[in-house]
Amino acid sequence: MKLIHWTPKENKSQVLENGILITDTWISCSILTPFKNLNRWWLDFLLNDKEYVGIIFELEENDFPLVHDHWIVEGHSETNDDLEVIAKTRYSLKEILSSNPKSVFGNLTKLKQGYEQTIVWRIGNTIDDSNYLDKDGIYKSDDKKIIESGLKLIKSNPKKAAKDFFDNPDFMEFVFEDYEILLFTNVEPNRIEKVIQANTNYSYNDLMNEIKTHYNKAYS
Repeated sequence: MKLIHWTPKENKSQVLENGILITDTWISCSILTPFKNLNRWWLDFLLNDKEYVGIIFELEENDFPLVHDHWIVEGHSETNDDLEVIAKTRYSLKEILSSNPKSVFGNLTKLKQGYEQTIVWRIGNTIDDSNYLDKDGIYKSDDKKIIESGLKLIKSNPKKAAKDFFDNPDFMEFVFEDYEILLFTNVEPNRIEKVIQANTNYSYNDLMNEIKTHYNKAYS
C-alpha cells in the first residue's frame, strides 16, 4: 500500500533531505489510488493558491498504529471572552483511540480489511438503501444487510461490480473523498519513491487490483 503526502513545492528539497516530519502531532496523507481526482482531492478541497507536490512512499509496519477515517477535526480550541479562537491543540493518538477506536488500525492487514469493507459497504448502500427510522425517529443503518447486499452483487456480477464501482473514479471519489491517514511517526527520506506535480495523471493500481483479485478468487 502506497501513500501520498502533499506539501508546498518550496518544501521539496527539505523533504527529500530530511524526510516527512511530524509537525504538531501527526503527518496527514492519503492512500494512493488509480484515480487522479481522488489522489488530489485535498488540494481541490483546500483551494490553496500555493503550488504543491505529492510525496509518494510505501506504508510500512512500523508506521502503525495509525488513523484512517473521514477528515479529523483539528482538536481542542481555546477561546477568549469574545469567543475568538486563540489556541488550538490537535487530538493525540490516545484521544482518537478513546473517542473513535474504529478509526485506529494496528497493522497493514487490518487497514486493508477496513478499506475493502468501506468499499463493499458503500456498494451495498448504493444498490440497497437499508436505512431505517428507530423508535426515536433517528435514521440508522443496517450495516450487516448493507454489506451482504454489496457482497451479493460482487459475487453474482463481478464485471458490473468492477465497471460501476471498483474502476469507477466518480464512485471511488464519493467513497473516500474526505478520508485521510494520520501517521504518528516520521517518514525517513530513503522511503520516498517518487515526487509528482499536482496536475500529474499518476495512478497506482496495485491495491485495487489486489482487492478485485481477492474477491474474484473468493467467488470463483
